[in-house]
Amino acid sequence: MLASCFILVGLSYYLLNLFSGMVAVPRTAVEEREAEGELLLPFEEEIAYMETSMDGRYLATVARGRTDGERLLVLDLEDGGRVVWERDIRGDRAHWAGDSLTLVFEDGGDIMSLDLRREPPTPIGLAAGPEFEEDPLPSPDGRRVLYRASIGGGNGDEFRVVGTEGGGEPLIFGKSRGPAAWDPLGNRFVCLVAGEDLSVGRDTGSIIQEADVRGGAWVDRHPCREEARYLWWPEPGSFLYVGPYARGGETRAVWFEVKPSGEEEKKFSTDGLGADFSSRFFYPERGGTRLAYRGLEGLEILDTRRRVIIRYRDVGTAGAPLAWRESAGEILWWGPGGVYRLVLE
Repeated sequence: MLASCFILVGLSYYLLNLFSGMVAVPRTAVEEREAEGELLLPFEEEIAYMETSMDGRYLATVARGRTDGERLLVLDLEDGGRVVWERDIRGDRAHWAGDSLTLVFEDGGDIMSLDLRREPPTPIGLAAGPEFEEDPLPSPDGRRVLYRASIGGGNGDEFRVVGTEGGGEPLIFGKSRGPAAWDPLGNRFVCLVAGEDLSVGRDTGSIIQEADVRGGAWVDRHPCREEARYLWWPEPGSFLYVGPYARGGETRAVWFEVKPSGEEEKKFSTDGLGADFSSRFFYPERGGTRLAYRGLEGLEILDTRRRVIIRYRDVGTAGAPLAWRESAGEILWWGPGGVYRLVLE
């Protein structure tokens, strides 16, 4: 019986590769727009990552240059960039939990939470066990935090989920690897199957696994036609992944839609990323259907509802972080001299 299962799985991969390769890659329309942006906030240190609170008032930045490591700062954009809170950390990411004023970040292998509403704001540990914990990702509703924990002993990583308020034992989902993405309702997430758990040998491609945090268990697996570099779940139901797609001497970044049935379809493509990109290139709009990244020719925004890519040539700095400021209809980026903004049409 087990042998039959492996034969069926192998056959499914063969058919998936065969039929997926026969479908042409869609050429997503590109709208070229002229814009320069303007300086929003002078800031001389290098910014490795930044993110605004949902109300647009606060900017969380992970800065480098003043100390040997990283420095996490919360700046008040409505008060000239006044520093509300700061701390030296060992980590490079910080995320706001939903529409709250709670900031979640990694510091030296522990997952921490900071509530700006408390006086004074004091970080608390959400996950401070013996394992090395990293890559915290709050759910869209701000109730939960997904993170990776190193199991130790060369056994890889596993994904865990803990409440934003802290306390209680985390939900443990077993071995897996990033990138990961929450569904818009905050009930499910997707990530990649750990390499050593792949039971079917293939030249390319990944396997995405899906978990339901309400039941605390994996619920599905989705074989991918190509290597999944980044996962995005903008709307309930189907989710997307992007990977390099090389055919006929040309390499494009292609977005594939994975439907609830498991069917996979090529949806969007761009030549603005080339073949060398990672999950850290992408910045999704929170609660929306747009995704920003700095491409080879400038800032690009993929709008899945309009099925178009908007390109602002020479906007942004290659490799520098972006941030959505949804409340003001702006995109922010770090460049020489500070934080800049572009008002979107």
